[in-house]
Amino acid sequence: MKELLTLVGLVKVRVDAGFSRVGRRLSSSDEADRILMISAARAVSEGNALMVLCREGHGNEALPLLRAVAECALRMRWVCVDAPGRAAAGWLELSAPSWEASWPEPRARERAEAFGVPAWAVEAAMGSAADFARGNAQGLPWGHVFSGDQRAGRGAEEILAAAAVWLALVLEALDRRWPGDFPGSSEILDRVRVSRGQ
Repeated sequence: MKELLTLVGLVKVRVDAGFSRVGRRLSSSDEADRILMISAARAVSEGNALMVLCREGHGNEALPLLRAVAECALRMRWVCVDAPGRAAAGWLELSAPSWEASWPEPRARERAEAFGVPAWAVEAAMGSAADFARGNAQGLPWGHVFSGDQRAGRGAEEILAAAAVWLALVLEALDRRWPGDFPGSSEILDRVRVSRGQ
């Protein structure tokens, strides 16, 4: 688990260093710059919170954060293509008033497939709602009476590995926008594969 915590933390270091390099080139009037900065800040913050929960033995509680990291990464990667209208559409996604409108699963799965996100990382972020809702629910007195209705939940190592994959996509998106200033996405993916024995 230590290696995976290091990988998730490494993304913050790389994002901080990259924005330090591109800072003077950022434009507050450029919608793509704005979306990428806001989404990167959210992804890093969510990644930090996710690490704390996993380190403290509450990995299953980090599943909504993993979904949030995935959404940030997918939006960033989609917007950085620089196709006409994508930045404006991305801003509308960020402005959606409901979770359902902000995080529609079909859109996320479509983008994940287009960007080559490993199926296991997609499933950890998008196929884990029941694990979150029914996992690790035996902490209350007499909870064992309902043990047949509970799930084991997702483990910290699986969650951290998936988070590292999604955060590597964040770096990839930033590096596509500002080539050479946000390196390391392929290194992180390689290290995740090694940690998973692949």
